[in-house]
Amino acid sequence: MKKNISILILMLLVSMAASAQEPFAKQFKGKEGFACVTIGKAAMKMMSSRGKLGREGFSGNLKIGNFADKIDRLEIVAASTSQASYELLTACHKFIESEDFESVIDVDESGQQASIYAKTGNDNKNIFLLLAQDKETSVIIIYGTMTLEDLQGGVTGSK
Repeated sequence: MKKNISILILMLLVSMAASAQEPFAKQFKGKEGFACVTIGKAAMKMMSSRGKLGREGFSGNLKIGNFADKIDRLEIVAASTSQASYELLTACHKFIESEDFESVIDVDESGQQASIYAKTGNDNKNIFLLLAQDKETSVIIIYGTMTLEDLQGGVTGSK
């Protein structure tokens, strides 16, 4: 009996670890009203080596050329309908709560909202979540060893 319980607990822990590493964007891929992009470390290296990330940004003004080598994965999800926006916001808030993110910036101006959340890890692995709401809702999630200062330099272009 104890052996069965031990095996059950081990299987539960393995499945929890596997689901925690699953990309956030995966739940929206192929669904109507969503556009999803996931970029891995190899693609980041390739784009940064060609100089593309220093000149061109993701989702407006986010230029990550200065810290692309510190990114393990970048996920972008955009919702184009009100139902999709609601679903994306709900999933983001659940993700923020379950991963214990800290609110870094929260701006609400003329119906446009933008928020940045951060989760820093003990092993220098960090997650930054950028959530923007206007007519559409979009989220950018950056996984890696970059810091808030790296991210600030990428947004303002100051580095």
